Amino acid sequence: MTPARKAHATRRRSHNRRWIVIGVAFLLIVTLLTVAYFRYPANSHANNESNIVSNDPAFTAFSDHYLAVMKNLNSSQTKAAMASHLNPNYNQTDLFTWQQSKMAFAQDPAGWFEDPIQILNSGKGICVQWSIVYVSACLALGYQSRLVVAADTTSWNFIHVWAEDYYNGSWVHVDPSDKVWNNPSRYQSWGWGNIGTDVKIYAFEDGTFHDVTSTYSAH
Repeated sequence: MTPARKAHATRRRSHNRRWIVIGVAFLLIVTLLTVAYFRYPANSHANNESNIVSNDPAFTAFSDHYLAVMKNLNSSQTKAAMASHLNPNYNQTDLFTWQQSKMAFAQDPAGWFEDPIQILNSGKGICVQWSIVYVSACLALGYQSRLVVAADTTSWNFIHVWAEDYYNGSWVHVDPSDKVWNNPSRYQSWGWGNIGTDVKIYAFEDGTFHDVTSTYSAH
C-alpha cells in the first residue's frame, strides 16, 4: 500500500472512530433523558400525589396557596421578624406553651391574616392562624416544622389546620389551637367523613408537600 493510501486509510479509521464515539454519546444522552423523564416527570409541585389530583384546578389552587404561605414562613425576613419575639433558648415544647400566652382563639373575618407577625400582633385567630404562628416560631429558631391541612376532596377547601414538628427523629403531630401535642388519632371522631376518601391531609414545607393522610386515618 502506498503512503498516500495508508494516510487515507488512517484518516478514514479516525473519522469512523469519531462518529462511533459521537453515536455512543448520543445514545447515552437519550437513555439518561428517558430515564429522568419517567423517574422524575415534570410537574408544577414537588411530590404531587397523582396526575388526576394535580390536574384538578381546585387542588392546584389549594396546594399553591399553602406553598406560598410556607414560602413566606421560610423567608429570612419573616424568620428574623419572628425571632425578635422569641427567647432564643426555647425548644419546640417551650414554643407550644409560649403561644398559649400570646393568642386567643377567635375568628375575625375582618382580620384574616396569614402572615405570622400580623397574626401575633392581632393576638387572635382560628386553627389556621395558630398553626402559622407556631410553625413560624419553630422555623425562626431553626427547628423543622410544617403546616398540615385537612381538606374536603370535593372542593379542596380546608377543614382544619395544625402543625408537625420534626422532633426526636420523627414528625410529631402538634395542634396549637386545640392545645394538643402528639395525638394524631383525635380527628377520626370529628365527623369529617372518611379520612382517606372524603378527606385528604397534606403536610406543606418550603416548596414541597406530602400526603400524610395515613398518619391520621384509622389503621
